[in-house]
Amino acid sequence: MAGEELVRREDDGGVATLWLSRGPRNALDAELLAALVEAMAGADADPDIGALVLTGNGRTFSVGADLSTGPTAVRDLMAGLGGYGGKEFREPAGRTTLRMAALSVPVIAAVNGDAIGGGATVLLAADVRFAADSARFGFPFTRLGLCPEGASTFFLPRLVGASRASDWLLSGRLIDAAEALSAGLVSRVLPAGEVLAEAQTYAREMVAHTSPSAVAATKALLAAGPADPRTASDAESRTIAELAAAPDGLEGVAAFLDRRPPRFRKRNVARPSNGVPATPA
Repeated sequence: MAGEELVRREDDGGVATLWLSRGPRNALDAELLAALVEAMAGADADPDIGALVLTGNGRTFSVGADLSTGPTAVRDLMAGLGGYGGKEFREPAGRTTLRMAALSVPVIAAVNGDAIGGGATVLLAADVRFAADSARFGFPFTRLGLCPEGASTFFLPRLVGASRASDWLLSGRLIDAAEALSAGLVSRVLPAGEVLAEAQTYAREMVAHTSPSAVAATKALLAAGPADPRTASDAESRTIAELAAAPDGLEGVAAFLDRRPPRFRKRNVARPSNGVPATPA
């Protein structure tokens, strides 16, 4: 199946919506995740796009890897990738989350249904997550004799705390939308028929009212994950000094004083995204 059919893109109001589109369950494999990486990179390279919305086609976000082919399903999925088992090997969900974290545009995940295994770990690198009230999340790796992937042992504790992340990753149990909301995994829980529209509205409002360069800089500061307040202040001080003298910083303050909408510049798509390589190994 061609990559453009695996991940469908639709642009509206400066927002690119990407649909995982592999059957009713959106089972993940290296091909689908590579198509997602390609679609995200294409949107990030488009100066007219200021935000991404990621969702699943149908009633499920993604059930993760297709295990129906037998006990070797996960091994076979990864064996087709270069360097399998070697020091430089990176599994496909990790390739995806590293690329997502490197984007200069924010990613809003509209979790329209169950997100299990890789379907859950891929979401962790998004900037904001909205979920359907019927959605369930699961990290069942230990129940399959496996360990978490997609850099989830980094992302999940930062989102929900170390204790909750340990609970979810070690037990492999299902998490309903209410628990995901209370833990901070998702920002909003909505009826299933409203989650995508709400995420798109949120993304369009962000595009309309924020500076692309300021959003990219803020994403980079958040991604740095400073170990202490002084390190955070040092990075913020350098960044705000640069932004305050830049065209968008001047325009933003002028628009506030004039009580008018700001006219921010389009993104410089040639600029590296958050200091993370665009094509991680």
